[in-house]
Amino acid sequence: MRIPPYYQHPGWQRFLAGVVIGMLIGWLFFLYHFGHVHEKLVIEIRKQQMTIENQKKDIETLRSDQRRLNEENQKKLTIQDIEIEFTNERKLRLNELTLYELRQKAIDELNFLKNKDIETVAETKDLMIRTIENKVFEIEDSRYQLNVEELYLFTTLEMHMKIELVN
Repeated sequence: MRIPPYYQHPGWQRFLAGVVIGMLIGWLFFLYHFGHVHEKLVIEIRKQQMTIENQKKDIETLRSDQRRLNEENQKKLTIQDIEIEFTNERKLRLNELTLYELRQKAIDELNFLKNKDIETVAETKDLMIRTIENKVFEIEDSRYQLNVEELYLFTTLEMHMKIELVN
C-alpha cells in the first residue's frame, strides 16, 4: 500500500498552504487578543490593589479613632442602673413583697450614685458599703440588716447582699 503523492497536486498544495497560513494568522490573533485581555486584567488588578491599600489605611485610621473614643468614653462612664441580688433569700423564705420592699429601700439608699462617674464611685466604694451595712431596714414588724458580699461596678452597679434578721 502506498500513500498517494499529494504534493504533486496543486489543489492539495494550496489547501495545505491555506491551513498553515490560517493557523499562523489564528495564532497571531490569539496572541494579540490574549495580550490585550491580559493587559486589561493587569491594570484592573493594580487598581484593585491600590483601592485595597487605601481601604486598609482608612480602616486603620478609623480603628485608631475608635480606640481613642472608647478610651475617652470609658473615662466618662457613669452609673446608669443599680441592681441588688440577695444571696440567701431562699434560705430565709421571705415573701416576695418583703424582698421587693427591702430591695427598693436599699436602692433608695444608693440612689445618689446614679449618674456619677465610675471612678468616683470606685474611690468611695468602702463608704458606700459601710452605708448599706450600717443601716437597719424596718419592713412591717421585722428589722433587717444587709451585708455586702460582692460588688460589681460598671455602668450597672450590681451588689450581692446577705440578709440578716436584727432582734
